[in-house]
Amino acid sequence: MSAEPAKPGKPSSPATSHARDGASVVVRARESRAHGEGRQSTSTAPKPQGKATYVASSSDRSWLLNEQRKLYARSYENPVYVFCKLWGLITDPRNLRTAFARVASNRGRRTAGVDGLTARKVVAKGVDTFIDEVRKELRSGAYRPCPVRRVLIPKPGQPWKFRPLGIPTVRDRVVQAAVKNILEPIFEADFFPSSYGFRPGRSAHAALEELRKLLLPQHANTEAGTEIRLPYQWAIEGDIKGCFDNIDHHGLMERVRRRVGDTKVNRLIVAFLKAGVMAEEQFLRSSTGTPQGGILSPLLANIALAVIDERYERHVWPRRTPTLLHDTRMVQLRAAQNRNNDRRSRRDGRLVLVPIRYADDFIILVGAKPGPGSHERARTAALAEKAALAALLKETLNLELSEAKTAITPVTSPMRFLGHHVRVQRSPMYGWNSKCVIPKERSKRLRSLVREHFRGDTRNATLKKRLDLLNPTLRGWSNYYRHAWGAKRVFAALDSHVWWTIRRWLTAKHTKVGMRRLYAQYG
Repeated sequence: MSAEPAKPGKPSSPATSHARDGASVVVRARESRAHGEGRQSTSTAPKPQGKATYVASSSDRSWLLNEQRKLYARSYENPVYVFCKLWGLITDPRNLRTAFARVASNRGRRTAGVDGLTARKVVAKGVDTFIDEVRKELRSGAYRPCPVRRVLIPKPGQPWKFRPLGIPTVRDRVVQAAVKNILEPIFEADFFPSSYGFRPGRSAHAALEELRKLLLPQHANTEAGTEIRLPYQWAIEGDIKGCFDNIDHHGLMERVRRRVGDTKVNRLIVAFLKAGVMAEEQFLRSSTGTPQGGILSPLLANIALAVIDERYERHVWPRRTPTLLHDTRMVQLRAAQNRNNDRRSRRDGRLVLVPIRYADDFIILVGAKPGPGSHERARTAALAEKAALAALLKETLNLELSEAKTAITPVTSPMRFLGHHVRVQRSPMYGWNSKCVIPKERSKRLRSLVREHFRGDTRNATLKKRLDLLNPTLRGWSNYYRHAWGAKRVFAALDSHVWWTIRRWLTAKHTKVGMRRLYAQYG
């Protein structure tokens, strides 16, 4: 973090004020020149990523974009079309060069697989030579994926729990990126708008906003006058147990072969799934799951988990039944009409089920016909739907719902989704509304992390070192939660907590220096 000088005689806090829109709580400080602090110190903060080591030419990018447009248009216009000639596109040198440029520009380019080779070393030896070797292996059938190197990443807020991350070799990453470049536009035409995870142009914030809009109360005209109704009464908070590690390969490839009939491409995907894991110099076979960390894994997981979205096609994306539609606006209008018709249906058994899914984390909203007993009918239907969905996942993908994290919750109670609390609540000023708020435990976790950065045994380090380690966490946390309701108030409290934590740390560090001197030394 760059240092900012403080004007002498005007005390200022070491912590900056939170941004007006509650978007940043990043701390800046000026190191003291007294006592020789920071003169010969080496920072332990993560180094910036810098510029990409290799950039694909504009002609290669234009060719790939043109081919992707053709594949998407063919896939969208004909939902039952099977692509049987994709091997030439995947092994095209232009596609492989673009794939390597992607590998060389992402954050993991400095990480090596089991062979110890990094993207920078490939650039030093020659990209064209590397691409030619990979292409020859693919075209001759001699290519075999290497096992992924397993690294355990600690889960935030869960001591002694880790998430396994698989790191493929640079060669395998390039081939996976090339396969994804061709397969992604084909399956993007099939994915439902209720899916938001690991898709281009979509994010967790978009999923939260869509959920908030779906929960907005509606005004209905009745004989007694205007009445405010909740479109959905209950929600199924779903979480799949060990999703990425337990996806059944046979069920996944069945879904892939619906669209991809090229046997060479399918064999390559199976080879990646069966490549195995290298953990502590021991080889472990992978009979199920897609390794987290691979470029192709998120796409394969979305292909598999699309079975959840397809179950609720009538109320989300009725493009195939009863007739095929190509106009996105008309499909959305039909889905809205189906939801409204089922709410007004005279049949008591009619329900409205709408999912919002981000990878393996999803919420299914359940709404029953308005009237007496609708709340209980919706609850009974939610319990039955949870059991039916668990049976579907077990049968098709051999996946299980997590009993601890899958719950049936009324929409007027806080629902946990993507690190937020989402609920419908009555405000004395604005009436009924839906909002996403920051959970208190997330704020408590960040406070404890700040205190951990400035614990007693870190007083020998310079303030700049500690802030260089803390600022990326504060910046990422604030960017993720800045759109939440009441974020400004939460950020102000966190900013005050950071300020006082740093002040106490400086006071203990400089026991013989007064506060006026500290204010003059640190900006």
